[in-house]
Amino acid sequence: MDIWVVLQQAFNGLSVASIYMLVAVGITLVFGLTGIVNFAHGELMMLGAYALLVVAPQGGPVFVVGLVAALVFVGLVSFALERGLFRYTLKRPVNGFLVSLGLILVIQNILIEFWTITQKNVAPLFSTIWRYGDLRISSQRVFIIVVTALIFTAFGLALRYSKVGVALRATALDRETATLMGIPVPRMIMLTFIGGGILAATGGAFLATIYPISPMMGSSYVVKGFAVAIVGGLGNVGGAMIAAFLLGMAEAANAAFGFGEWTDAVSFALMILMLLLRPQGLLRGTEAAI
Repeated sequence: MDIWVVLQQAFNGLSVASIYMLVAVGITLVFGLTGIVNFAHGELMMLGAYALLVVAPQGGPVFVVGLVAALVFVGLVSFALERGLFRYTLKRPVNGFLVSLGLILVIQNILIEFWTITQKNVAPLFSTIWRYGDLRISSQRVFIIVVTALIFTAFGLALRYSKVGVALRATALDRETATLMGIPVPRMIMLTFIGGGILAATGGAFLATIYPISPMMGSSYVVKGFAVAIVGGLGNVGGAMIAAFLLGMAEAANAAFGFGEWTDAVSFALMILMLLLRPQGLLRGTEAAI
């Protein structure tokens, strides 16, 4: 096999893995604190992509304005959903799961009403392509990889050392004990929904600059997000990040060997194998306290 093909697919796989991380970590955060399997998380990603499309379809420097607008918009939507819907399902997480299924249809149909099902494109912030031999390095994909790395570096430090991060980890371990210790658990859950939504919106905005978007895109990416979260260990942020990297590289390997049509099958195969052989995931699941 041509080494340039391998390197090209590995680079592309890393950028896609970055997007999977942004989606999967939000999913695993919400599950770790609430036990809710939020299948509408992919729709938050989609809303981020469409918010960018509305504000900055032409890309370039205004992309930054569009990205900020997308994060603010989806953060507000996440706040509204948590306060208005999901907070009433905390005692019975299965109800939260059912609510999320309904939200998928609601949000999809709203977007179809305004934008139809036609795929849309958003111009990237950077359009330069660097060439090294037969390797083509997109500056936009480099931007996605670097920004994602910075986001999770800052997030990991905040989760480990900040007061809010410690409170979140304590809440994930035991909500009742955290409440007795004076931690405002409802506020922690609200912040988790908002933070997860913002991460999803970031992933959606990044995705919109490298692939066409449509009102139906959320469902396919949330399924992969859940596959990543399960493989990594539901509720474990580090596990989700590792699993996202592995899935991105596995998909890149498929493409490199000419089996690109099998990428979805790989996602589900990894998830099924993990559920059968190691149900707690690569790392510990909810017991790891995010």
